[in-house]
Amino acid sequence: MKEREPFHWRTSIAYKTRDSIVVRGYDLNELVGNINFTEMAYLVITGELPDRKKKILLDALLVSLAEHAFSPSSVSARFVASGGVPLNTAVAGGVLAMGERHASADIPARMYIEGIEECERESISIEESAERIVARYRKEGRILNGYHHPQHVKDPRVERLFEIARDNGLYDRHCKLARAIEEMTEKYYSRRLYMNAPGAFAAIGCDMGLKPGQIKGLIILSRTVSLVAHSLEEMERERGWRASTKSEIVQPLDLSLQLPQYYDGPPERRLEKS
Repeated sequence: MKEREPFHWRTSIAYKTRDSIVVRGYDLNELVGNINFTEMAYLVITGELPDRKKKILLDALLVSLAEHAFSPSSVSARFVASGGVPLNTAVAGGVLAMGERHASADIPARMYIEGIEECERESISIEESAERIVARYRKEGRILNGYHHPQHVKDPRVERLFEIARDNGLYDRHCKLARAIEEMTEKYYSRRLYMNAPGAFAAIGCDMGLKPGQIKGLIILSRTVSLVAHSLEEMERERGWRASTKSEIVQPLDLSLQLPQYYDGPPERRLEKS
């Protein structure tokens, strides 16, 4: 038989030897002390260092999504932590909660990209593309990801992010389409569905040249800061199981919340004798 090459991973991200670590072509020790974490994240994920404007905007995006009080991911991390697991397991539990209805910036990012491609392909305006998108989503009963927030009427993070995008010349076609979609929701939903922070993150990320997967990854990176803090607080301050009857606040797993009147399954029954 022909001798086969030994197995090895192939990657364009980094390599290391006994004496050095090289990341995207840069010696790691040269990066240390000369770039900040935002620049490093951009470099590792995209392959290149960001220019000054992209660095400012990405830093703002990461800060804006780093903490949002109790949300699906933070409470999931806390519940996992309440089982007595290690920190990394609790944080992973929070990351697993980031789906179609939470931190879903990759989904509107694809929608914006497809909308701009439609503008170019069919020579239509951004407003026409926005109307087509909203009309289609409404007719099909699909979730218009990136719009509406269950805890805010208007997400207070959105305007600040767009302000920084404009100040740095990175408010372009995808951001304009995102805004046009928001305006068009009044016509098809009988009320305005305001953009949420992941929707703004997606639009700005697209105008920065980021791909949907990269945008999702950066949101996960940002929110991990929150998940670490919530997991540690749960481990250090709360009782395990979230079920303590001695707590001043009734805990989610307390037996008082699991009474028969809260059960709506089949009535009590016995196995039939054979």
